[in-house]
Amino acid sequence: MTASIHDSSAPTPWRTALASGVRRHAVALISLAVALFGTSYNTWRNQTTEAHRNTRAAAFMVLDALGQLQEISDRRFYGGDRSDANRIGGWGKVSAVHDLAPLVSPAGKARADALFEAWKENIDKLDARDEDAEKRITDSIATLRASVLADLQTLN
Repeated sequence: MTASIHDSSAPTPWRTALASGVRRHAVALISLAVALFGTSYNTWRNQTTEAHRNTRAAAFMVLDALGQLQEISDRRFYGGDRSDANRIGGWGKVSAVHDLAPLVSPAGKARADALFEAWKENIDKLDARDEDAEKRITDSIATLRASVLADLQTLN
């Protein structure tokens, strides 16, 4: 019996060269892997931080506009301010909230839609001192405010 020319247990020249090259450059290869991982993590962290920063800014703007909208609503209902400036200011605030809430969360968008509808359906009823209308608007504002605050607390 003759031995085979290609013994499978013997390393081939290219495998030997590859193993030798990896051993020689192990520190460089490990450094490259660490650098790639570090850059990837840093990029992900920066994107996450920026998204949270944008969410926080939108949330604070929504909360500010909600406070102003509540004040406008109260002035209209309790203070008897039925001026056009009051109505226009209210529409401006509810529109700003409606535009910014989707940047906070999907739940914020749904609650902003509900607030927009409550305002649209009840603004004229405030003039007639309809307590149910005032309650619907105030409840919608409070619900959205609570949702935005909960969203802010989830950010890390």
